[in-house]
Amino acid sequence: MGEHLVSRIAIAICLVSLIMGCTLHVVPSKIPPLDTKTEGLAGPYNNITVTLVNAQADNSDFSVKYLTDGSTVPDSYGKDMNGKDAGIVLSRKLWTEKLAEALGAELVTRQAKVVDGAPVIISLKVTEILRTLVKTGPVTQFRATAIVTLNSGWTKTYVGNGDAGGFGAPFGDNTFTRGANYTIQDLVRVIMSDPEFITEISKH
Repeated sequence: MGEHLVSRIAIAICLVSLIMGCTLHVVPSKIPPLDTKTEGLAGPYNNITVTLVNAQADNSDFSVKYLTDGSTVPDSYGKDMNGKDAGIVLSRKLWTEKLAEALGAELVTRQAKVVDGAPVIISLKVTEILRTLVKTGPVTQFRATAIVTLNSGWTKTYVGNGDAGGFGAPFGDNTFTRGANYTIQDLVRVIMSDPEFITEISKH
């Protein structure tokens, strides 16, 4: 039996497992840092001192749904999948923790201080994660929504999108983990790119 045939059989078994209701737990690993040379983010922030708080208390399994409008994917893949279970569960509390770690690392890289008991408290809460379907087919892609709230009362909702990184992605994690990592990375990029966010955390 050739290697290609073995691979095809393995893939077929995986697909059957998913169809039969096998649930995949997606856990982010190490979030890639932003590219300071190409992102064009402002800084340094050496006048900013903040405390980051994970405000997502729900650590139960969260069921991820598919997101597609039916026109962005081929009829043969995903046309009627919108709103249906994607066979993926995850912890929004853990995703929020990873978001806090990654956001804190980016602030520190730009000379901000992330400490306990700071005058500015940033509360983070990942509320929604969807698996998105696109014309390229069954690529692992996620869309995550996060609410950012300051102790001053200011609050804003952000959305990040990420995928597994294609064929040039680094090895070591499976495609779902890489998709999660890049989604959180994009959330950090969106937050850090918002002048309103930077203005609000600079007020104290």
